[in-house]
Amino acid sequence: MKLEQYLTAKNIKPSAFADGIGVAPSTITRILRGERTPRIELIAKIKAATGGKVTMEDFMEPAR
Repeated sequence: MKLEQYLTAKNIKPSAFADGIGVAPSTITRILRGERTPRIELIAKIKAATGGKVTMEDFMEPAR
């Protein structure tokens, strides 16, 4: 599940999610816009905060 889908399904604002995992709201905004790929440490925080619904694979681009 993509992070954007998770936030929408749970009705969570990106800024509230960012606060919950201890990052700047702009960090989550950039990830959602595709302007930034999170580092492994941040992916681990996102995975934990989403109960495993969003994983590392969700941030990878599909092979062509």
